[in-house]
Amino acid sequence: MNRPTDKQIEEVLAGIATPEDAKLVAEWFTTEEGSDYLEAAMTRDSELIKNEVADLYVNHDIPSRHMLEQIRKNIRVKKLKRICFRVAAVLIPVLFIIGFYIQLNSKVDLFGTSEYEEVVVGKGERIQIMFQDGTRVYINSDSKLKYPKKFALNTREVFLEGEAYFVVAKNKNRPFIVNLNGPAIQVVGTSFNVQDYPENKDIVVCLDEGNINLALPTEKKYPVRPGERLIYNKESNECTISRMDDMRRLSMWKQNVIVFKDTPLPEVIKVLNRWYDVDFKIEDERALTYVYTLTSDNTLLEKVLMDLEKIAPVKFDYNEDKKEVIVRMK
Repeated sequence: MNRPTDKQIEEVLAGIATPEDAKLVAEWFTTEEGSDYLEAAMTRDSELIKNEVADLYVNHDIPSRHMLEQIRKNIRVKKLKRICFRVAAVLIPVLFIIGFYIQLNSKVDLFGTSEYEEVVVGKGERIQIMFQDGTRVYINSDSKLKYPKKFALNTREVFLEGEAYFVVAKNKNRPFIVNLNGPAIQVVGTSFNVQDYPENKDIVVCLDEGNINLALPTEKKYPVRPGERLIYNKESNECTISRMDDMRRLSMWKQNVIVFKDTPLPEVIKVLNRWYDVDFKIEDERALTYVYTLTSDNTLLEKVLMDLEKIAPVKFDYNEDKKEVIVRMK
């Protein structure tokens, strides 16, 4: 960060700075440059204290023992007062800074010591959470989100495995970072959907509003604009970005709406397995060759399976007791 002016620093150390300047200087004091400056200033003050105390002593003969004791008593009182005033001049600003940082650290993680929480969303479940900065996250089935109890001063970082939709509160001074399995998404304030299940070969990011970057461990970045979908292949490290006319359908899951568009049956099965926590048993491999286009807000699995049966000559027999679906040709 930029160094505050000498006037700002002096006013903070004198205890007469504005709250804005005090915050700026306090943040600078946590840097290596600021810490060195503060240490040097306190060393200078301690030397001044020593010098001023030395001036109080006399080096000539004292004519009377009584006078000597009285003078020494006065010297001790003056010495103590001057030391206290000087030490107070040093300590009061430092205590102000410490108090400011204690208050600030109660809201953000200044020193990287914040503990982490983890939200685990099982199959058949979806939840919504809100962070202390106002960011909202919709987490899809079979997903995990790890986040600190308090965000850091300069960044807001979370770790995602699975799928989630983020509505990030804007703060240009504290970018929001979603860490995936290797790559990371860097944002300031925006709305986007990201999918990164461990068993999938692709990371899929769809941006509704704002601007984001997909940053790879190699430090290469792929910028994404509103209305674009990014697909990153974790095996080949290839990345493609394309515009989408129906971007909204890719995040309708957060409204409990299932959407398939030219989706192969193996992918349909993956989605239904996460949504309803049921297993699928394939009795006829020919069924896997069909693709499905469907939008359904039915929450019952039986209704969704009935809708799928209207599209292709594939039969879905659901055994509720075993939580299993048998897939075969009609």
